[in-house]
Amino acid sequence: MPGVPSNKACGRCKKRHLKCDETRPHCQRCTDAGVECPGFVQTRKFIDQGASVRKRYAPYQENGPKPTTAKAKRQHLEVQNGDGSSLQSQGQSTSQMPPLDDVDHRPAIPSALDSAPILPPIQAHASNVVCSGMMYSAAPDSSWPGSDARIGPPATVGDASAGAGTFTEHPSQPSPNTRPSLSRTPSQRGEQEEFQDIFSELMTGTEHEISFLTRHYCEVISSWFDVSDSRKFFGGYVPIRAIDEQSLRYAIAAISAKHLARMKGVKSVFTGGLFTSPATMETYPSAHQVDWSLKAANYYYLAVSHMNKSMSDYAAVSTSDVLEPPISVVNRWLNLQLKRGEEGPRTTDGTWKTTENLLATSTILTLYKTFDEPGENWQSYLAGVKQLFSQLLGLTRKDGDRHFSPGVTAVFWNFARMDYLASYYNRLPTHLNPDDIAVWQAAGLSLDEQGNLDPPDVPRTQAFSREDMATNVLTRLLNKLTNYLAAAKKSQLENWVGGSSPEPSSRSSSHSPDSHPTTATWLKLSFEFQSWVERIPETFRPCLRIERPKPSPTDTSFMPFPEIFYSLTSCAAAMQQYHFGRLALSLNRPSDDIAGPSTAFDRLQSYRELTKEVDYRCKEICGIALGRPQSGARVQMITLLYAVGQCLERPEERQIVMDLLRGIEADLGWSTASQVQKLQK
Repeated sequence: MPGVPSNKACGRCKKRHLKCDETRPHCQRCTDAGVECPGFVQTRKFIDQGASVRKRYAPYQENGPKPTTAKAKRQHLEVQNGDGSSLQSQGQSTSQMPPLDDVDHRPAIPSALDSAPILPPIQAHASNVVCSGMMYSAAPDSSWPGSDARIGPPATVGDASAGAGTFTEHPSQPSPNTRPSLSRTPSQRGEQEEFQDIFSELMTGTEHEISFLTRHYCEVISSWFDVSDSRKFFGGYVPIRAIDEQSLRYAIAAISAKHLARMKGVKSVFTGGLFTSPATMETYPSAHQVDWSLKAANYYYLAVSHMNKSMSDYAAVSTSDVLEPPISVVNRWLNLQLKRGEEGPRTTDGTWKTTENLLATSTILTLYKTFDEPGENWQSYLAGVKQLFSQLLGLTRKDGDRHFSPGVTAVFWNFARMDYLASYYNRLPTHLNPDDIAVWQAAGLSLDEQGNLDPPDVPRTQAFSREDMATNVLTRLLNKLTNYLAAAKKSQLENWVGGSSPEPSSRSSSHSPDSHPTTATWLKLSFEFQSWVERIPETFRPCLRIERPKPSPTDTSFMPFPEIFYSLTSCAAAMQQYHFGRLALSLNRPSDDIAGPSTAFDRLQSYRELTKEVDYRCKEICGIALGRPQSGARVQMITLLYAVGQCLERPEERQIVMDLLRGIEADLGWSTASQVQKLQK
């Protein structure tokens, strides 16, 4: 097969996917950027030269032992020297060994890659590449400005002082701090980068990559969905369903790849062993150099494609179908099932399982969309949620049931939380109507016809734990609160533009999202929040609390906020949201010309009480955040910290809130830059 030039662009332009003007010896784009041009690759590559590629890039041992001991590690490094001489014989000990910049760290190519065709990333999922024996742990990039300052270099296996939150180094892996030698020629660096790009494309969709991403989902991301679900549908059932459901499998891979892209390929092992080797599926070759954003986009395309194929007999999927929101895809599926139900028997268990899988896929892909978007854009991705659960309710009643299945219930509460958090930024009504009693009853709440909670001695119809039930009741209250804030904003805008005053009858209606707020509505919401906190179980009490913590033992100053820790993640998230609800109610009480303060002293006293209430709620919210709860609670506190930051006045308090927001982005990958920027303004 005739050889063709590998690439005419310089190494830097090709890596950044920019058009190079090919000016020799240095391209103009690199010159304008003020950086050294790495030069141009002059070699020619042949697709069928697998053996020569393997010989060129690294020595390959098909059945070589895995060097997991220190002795085997030294032998492995001696082989890489090429002359067979021992490092000890050269007068150098392993502890005094210079940086391995001159040692070739290019990964060995498995024999399975020799015959594997080079396919586009979204078509290589049929390949099955054996990837054991060349696993590289991801190293944190110290040049990343958004990384946490506490994240240091990985601890070695022999470092007994390493904490549980540090990054561990595989004994058989090269040091993560090792970078390609700058003394290499531009041609050599270009060859290595091109090889890594080709290798990364070949890994897309393989058994190892899917296993790596699925495990990352189970260990990190699934807890974000299971905050109020002690049965762990997204953490326990969804990965099992993904074995047979391709759309769910690719959705898991998409959200995991996007999270790794936000984290620059760094995977922190908080629960991993300090002295044991990681499993093969826990590691990925050169994870910090992989284009995870491209992989995430490919997996998202595959997930949506398989969702559409499940509703059509056609193999091809149009571009418009791929661009359609995942919620709309499920709505089309449910509409099809409702039409079939009118002509045939009741829905089978297999149909309900498929429905749950599609709902779980849409939930994960919706989070994929909102993961790095500003809060003002979140609500647009939830369009169609109301129609979604209205159709699910009709499908459920057609089968003679009154409640959603466990999988549908888990999806409902995830969308309900997303709904009120997204609506808060724009002060718009939520998609889910909190006064649609039938839907909330089907989701597991014990409500009467007026929407009030039944007494606690009434037996529950769903197998919820007491913590799950209390958290879900609070979620409905927060949806009602968000609609109240939206109505208050609408009323204020009408007063500013000189709109006509609404009729008294419309003011008294609190069931419509468009109704204007009144003192009676405010009092009813306040009473419901107070009733909620009086009925919660004892697990909602913090198990640890430091009123005046010090940043360090040597400091003489104290933190302005306490540190509060809860033993259960769901309780920490719920109590933080409860204080947020009471804070929003305090700041948005409507004026009452009849029962309001009549004298200047009464008004001053009312202002003082409001200030005390706001300070208390802000300290509780920040105290729970400073206690560093699990990630399932931290991903939900972005909106709450943004609201608190607008109430604080002292510079040190404002700085703590901004540091907490930046820490969420550095630790979990969630975008908080827009919230920080607004608070700074």
